[in-house]
Amino acid sequence: MRIPFLNLLFSGVVLFTLSGFCVGAETEKVASPDGKIMLTLAGETENPTYSVTFNGKTVVAPSVLGLDAEPAIRSLRVVKTERNSVNSSWKPIWGEYAQIPDIYNALCVTYEDAYGIHFGLEIRVYNEGFAFRYGRDTEKTRTVLGEKTEFRIPQDVRVYPINWTEATFPEDGVAFQDFKESSPPLTGKFSDGRAFSIMEACAVDYPRLRWKKNESGAVTPVIRKTEWKAKSKNAENTVSSGNAENTENTEDSRFAWTPWRAMMLAENEAELVAHEYFIFNLNPPCDVEQFAWVKPGKTISNEMNCQIRQKDLCSMVDFAAENGIRYVQIDWGWYGTEYKYTDAECEEWAKNNPEHADDPTWRKNTQPDPRKVAEGRIPYFPRFHASTYVDMDIEKLVAYGREKGVGICLYINDRMLKAYDIDELFAIYEKWGLVGLKPGFVAYGSAQDTNDIRRLSEIAAKHKLWLCIHDAYLPDGSARTFPNVLNVEGGGGQEGNHPAYHDTVLPFTRGLVGPFDFTPAMFFRGRSNCHQLSLLVTLYAPSHVIRSGWNIRNNQTGNAFGTEKEWFAAVGSEWVDTKILDAEIGRRIVTARKTADGEWFLGATNGSRTHTSTISLSFLDPDRDYELTLWTDAEETHGEFRGTVKTVKKVRSTDTIDLPMKENGGAIGMIK
Repeated sequence: MRIPFLNLLFSGVVLFTLSGFCVGAETEKVASPDGKIMLTLAGETENPTYSVTFNGKTVVAPSVLGLDAEPAIRSLRVVKTERNSVNSSWKPIWGEYAQIPDIYNALCVTYEDAYGIHFGLEIRVYNEGFAFRYGRDTEKTRTVLGEKTEFRIPQDVRVYPINWTEATFPEDGVAFQDFKESSPPLTGKFSDGRAFSIMEACAVDYPRLRWKKNESGAVTPVIRKTEWKAKSKNAENTVSSGNAENTENTEDSRFAWTPWRAMMLAENEAELVAHEYFIFNLNPPCDVEQFAWVKPGKTISNEMNCQIRQKDLCSMVDFAAENGIRYVQIDWGWYGTEYKYTDAECEEWAKNNPEHADDPTWRKNTQPDPRKVAEGRIPYFPRFHASTYVDMDIEKLVAYGREKGVGICLYINDRMLKAYDIDELFAIYEKWGLVGLKPGFVAYGSAQDTNDIRRLSEIAAKHKLWLCIHDAYLPDGSARTFPNVLNVEGGGGQEGNHPAYHDTVLPFTRGLVGPFDFTPAMFFRGRSNCHQLSLLVTLYAPSHVIRSGWNIRNNQTGNAFGTEKEWFAAVGSEWVDTKILDAEIGRRIVTARKTADGEWFLGATNGSRTHTSTISLSFLDPDRDYELTLWTDAEETHGEFRGTVKTVKKVRSTDTIDLPMKENGGAIGMIK
């Protein structure tokens, strides 16, 4: 079933005005509900153009809209326009707020070209930014070669690009004149201090993009696959998402919509991060009852902690139960090698791992089968000096975890997912009692990849499995439709050994487009303990997956828990409010998040320069006394590790506090 544009109704009030049928060239304006953003759409041309002002200043100069197609789209004529306004909110299954506002004004235009083929354009303008997408005619199929879309932003901005999703961001950004291309989102600052981020949302049956500056100086999307066709009207245009529709707002059933091209706009960097729910509003909702089983919570992985041995894994379950960790994740190796080795690859691994070459178990494990648990030595990729050892009874481990209130999750390589029927495979995992999966090395970029990931999310939901999707895949806000996707990598996490300042760019860039598994390691060289722990608040995910810390948890050195373990055990993943208290991209960010019980958790992440943030506590309820427990960076270091200093004091909403942070340091706190 499709939802006609005029019948769309979320949970709030929708007001519509039908403009009628238009045949003359006109200019249409769409303002944000608060009036700060104004988008102007030019009338009928070979390609429509748009421009945008923010508080009266131009942020997008006249820029082209449209698709590059065969046959070419030409001699456009407006045949229908519709306007609507939505004033609503929705309650997320997990997230940073108890309610998310969904408030915007919209314009939907239907064009007809010289071939009689229809072309749709939908525009929404929110208080947080604007977005548009194109409707592909599925009655008269044409080949789409690319997009003509432009964002003609001012030339004096600074931007924060990366060449690929797991690269390192520039600490100070780059002048726009030096910008060439970037993985999305592309975040930047205007010369007056306001901030923006250009992104894509709700990709269905469409390739993903990179942002590139064209010859005329505008930012434009370059799709990752050069040619595909819109499907026929009778073809399946979307992947089912329970009772939710992926075709919301279509003005009739003939359109298959491209992803949204969107731009967040904010008065400053802090406001940009505070509005990171924006991308979810550009995706259809889920059936909440269908996903009632989804439970956020911290996860700990055996990766960098222990091999896959039953005794150690049971001990890790105990550690999880004692420290507020809901899940234990078992990473690569449990079913054998990442893929089936050739004889040449076996010899390469044996050459690179001579100490295990004579082990009688490893060769059989180079023919993996994810329907059962392997036994013995497991090689990693042939070129690496790396292996693990498997001695695990998965059903007994699941039962032990259930007794302790801890769920068990497993890793699986994307090659294995494509080699087996995932419905049958996930049915096995459901029977084992698993609660989650970590698909790794997931293919990303083409329209087929896009649909494969959506189907993966859907089939996992059918079997009540939550997902942590890893490697290059970048989220597009579709976790609103599939909230069983609790985590996604798609960014430069800590396994990439990035400099510490990188952590102070991520919240303003990768963090804006969805949950981020930055593979946190609790004790990481070159970063203080406060810096590391603060990231559990600074970077949002319903389930942070901790990759180290368990096996050195009792050491009496700088790379082990001190009193801050109290904070680590208490911090969760479910919030009803979020405040960004201090923020400067590439320098620092201070975040406060509130639990349903009224407690606040502070996370302050600092970059490469010593800094003290003075924070107002005005977000607390007035006329109440609170107890603040604060951990700040110790003066002395233990080699490459820096411990913490704990202080406890009474505070009120009228108070301010200082957060002194060392280079690559931070601060954490609890307010009760």
